[in-house]
Amino acid sequence: MYFVLSQSMLAFESPIAESSYSRQKAKDLAKKFTPGELCTVCGDVASGIHYSVAACNGCKTFFRRVVLENRTYSCKNNGDCIIDKSMRCSCRHCRYKKCIIAGMDRAELSMERRRKRKKLNGIEGLEERYETTNPLINLLLHKEKLYQKLLHSSAMTIHTSLREALDMSQIAFNDTNNKILLQYCLLQYDDRMDPKYPTNFSYWRAKILTVLVEWAKSFEVFSHLQPEDQKRLFIHTAFSNLVLAEAFHTPEKYNDRIVFPDGLCGFRNVAQTVSSDGVSTKTYGLTPTVVAVINDVLVPIRRMRLTKVEYVLLQAIIFFDPDCLSLTKHGSQLIAAKRRRLLHALQDWLQQQNKHEAAGRFAEILLRICNVQKVAAFKRETLCTIETFELMQPHPFTMEISKSYPDFSYF
Repeated sequence: MYFVLSQSMLAFESPIAESSYSRQKAKDLAKKFTPGELCTVCGDVASGIHYSVAACNGCKTFFRRVVLENRTYSCKNNGDCIIDKSMRCSCRHCRYKKCIIAGMDRAELSMERRRKRKKLNGIEGLEERYETTNPLINLLLHKEKLYQKLLHSSAMTIHTSLREALDMSQIAFNDTNNKILLQYCLLQYDDRMDPKYPTNFSYWRAKILTVLVEWAKSFEVFSHLQPEDQKRLFIHTAFSNLVLAEAFHTPEKYNDRIVFPDGLCGFRNVAQTVSSDGVSTKTYGLTPTVVAVINDVLVPIRRMRLTKVEYVLLQAIIFFDPDCLSLTKHGSQLIAAKRRRLLHALQDWLQQQNKHEAAGRFAEILLRICNVQKVAAFKRETLCTIETFELMQPHPFTMEISKSYPDFSYF
């Protein structure tokens, strides 16, 4: 068992190690570059270190295009054409040959493509290590990394009921304090969803709520609550964390839409197409609630430039809410104590970043909670309305949480 786990860990860590090594190698080479140095291919003035050698922008672009497009060329002469600043475009075969002889590295181009693909898919942060001096914040950041992994995974199936979801014998997050178990768990959910798999808003609401349950169960405090208190707390906060996650995980370049992991979009402009394939003209979902998430959650957190550390703390502060009125006294005390620790962690973090603006930033972050709860309430009410009038069929797991809310909580 130990051997299998170790092998799995190596398989998991090797891309990260390779990526880190490649980035360090590029930094080391960049330090050796001298302004005014000549291109090792054509002799023109080099613009920097490109693919492991000093090269001009022309040769850099030429090499990149040949490799990416898998082009092949032939030489009209004997394959020994002169390649210099004035003659570099005369023979592409010999120019590419000289790029290779000069030491241009195709492997670096492959790494560059992988990084861009990860950024495009919105999972660039999965391989980044965020470490602070606060162990509570570090733990939340580890949980966020695993949250993203589960959300993109085809192995993470949607729960069928809240009773099944809260079964503490099965926790997808495992123990995020244990790095071996964390890496093994990440491997277990390594298969990513097929981007051609058809999804809609209903699917993603249920998938996000499913992952949020697993995130909640990974907290030690949550495991110490009575089963009924676990249920009450999750129902009380689930939709607030849902709308916050929808907004924050939309790629930063978008302020006019909500984007889900497979590319499915919900736009502010209701006339726009909402699709994941860029072709379909059929629209899905609850357009008014999408607009509410954009206007009242996404735009404000973008305007204030909410960071990942601030997000994971805000997410946990929203979840551990002692104002859930149906909690037992013991449960309320446990949750209140956890929230105090989270608030102190946020205060300390902001003090470290900028002590002169910490108080104002602290207030600005907490004031987001009101809008998040308002949009969550609107989304719950809209879901119940469309189900009542059979306008569409939301996922049963989503509807169970939405319809149970009045029984356990209210604002």
